[in-house]
Amino acid sequence: MSEELGKIEKPSADNSALKRKLYLVQNIQNYFPENKEFNVLLEEYWVSISEQLDKLEKTAGIISHIYIEGMWQEFEETSKAISDSNPDCINMVKERVKSGSKYKPIEDENIYKTLIDWTRIAQLGFISEDVKKIVEENYSSIAIKREEYITDKINELKESEAALFIISSGGHKFAEDIEMFNIIPPTLDKMNRWIQDNQESLASQSEQQKPAAPKDEDPQEKSNLWTP
Repeated sequence: MSEELGKIEKPSADNSALKRKLYLVQNIQNYFPENKEFNVLLEEYWVSISEQLDKLEKTAGIISHIYIEGMWQEFEETSKAISDSNPDCINMVKERVKSGSKYKPIEDENIYKTLIDWTRIAQLGFISEDVKKIVEENYSSIAIKREEYITDKINELKESEAALFIISSGGHKFAEDIEMFNIIPPTLDKMNRWIQDNQESLASQSEQQKPAAPKDEDPQEKSNLWTP
């Protein structure tokens, strides 16, 4: 069962304390590092996340483990990898690690990188139905393998333990006996509205920042894949 923070009912006096808990947080990154308005909202988002996790820990359980989707490295490497794109997130995680929570990699490096490669190939589009079928089958196979790996990692939670999972995508499925809590602060809605309101200007900025392709560039060299 998944619940939004703010809509969580007080646990009944049964075996609720013995249940495994998973706190889900959407990983919002610094998509517009040059925009001060977005940076203020982003900082507010992660501050709200931290505050709501503090409240949740008092009623549902202290965070024993922390996972970040897309990360297979140990904590020091993970910190370096996302310190530029998501400093507010990693700072929040660092504070909790200092307080006793244990960071654990959630991905298998080879599985994750293979999925990324098949995703990129699939995004190129196809002329041949045979090639399309091969790519779709391989993509589906590795995606299932990755989901099984993540599920197994989360399933390592012991009775009464709680974990924080910072996710980039939805659709993950976990064991039925794991109680899930979606942490959704009001700031998230503010950020979504801000992006919608600034869609045109952001798209314009993105186009202006794209480097111009050299005039003598060979179209064949734009990708490592052969194109006719």
